[in-house]
Amino acid sequence: MERLRRTLRALLQRALIEHGHNPTALVDIIIESAAEPRLWLEFANGYRTSALLRPEDCFAFCETHGTWDLVSFRVALRREAQQLYLLMRSEQARERELRRTSLTEQMRRLGRGLAQSLRSRRVHGFAEADTAWFIDDYGSAAHERGMRLLKEKLSCEQLKQYERNAFFEVIGGKTGRRYRIRYGRSMNIDQLDKNGRRICGWCFFPRGNLVAGDVMLSQKVALELFEPEALKVANKIW
Repeated sequence: MERLRRTLRALLQRALIEHGHNPTALVDIIIESAAEPRLWLEFANGYRTSALLRPEDCFAFCETHGTWDLVSFRVALRREAQQLYLLMRSEQARERELRRTSLTEQMRRLGRGLAQSLRSRRVHGFAEADTAWFIDDYGSAAHERGMRLLKEKLSCEQLKQYERNAFFEVIGGKTGRRYRIRYGRSMNIDQLDKNGRRICGWCFFPRGNLVAGDVMLSQKVALELFEPEALKVANKIW
């Protein structure tokens, strides 16, 4: 009984990993009779996954539920799987909410630090930076860590944009304007019109010798949470 339950959990977990952001309903359970019987789970979007079905596991399940024919066995197994799936989806939703809350707080702290950096000192419209800022960091370990962090904090759509075009779009938290952040550490922000055409460019970045991924993440957070403060100290580029 318990081993069959673990098999169900493993198959359901596989489905949640494949479709975690958009979990779909479990619609059927199929028993495949063969030299090595298999247990198949089928979902509303057509996704199917399977595992070997051991006779001793079936016997223990049937003994517990009093189901000694294939039809009643499938019905009881489907009921068990649906209850387990409901519990697992609920747990997943709670974990996602906890991660989202934690991420929001991290982004707010990062944004506040960036806003303080932007307000602290200006040099011709730029936040002050060391000369080392402009040294190419591509391929370094710090660069890889920065890019990995950036990608973790992008939304699914932003990540698709970046992986396809080496830029992603953000919406200004105050005005709702569209901005495009291109790969880079300065002069890499475009303001867009409603049709996606460039209106102008903006240049601002946090103080310190940061890699490109950290800079772009800071720019994203600043525009989403501190748009007026960021643009106030930025250079406008026509």
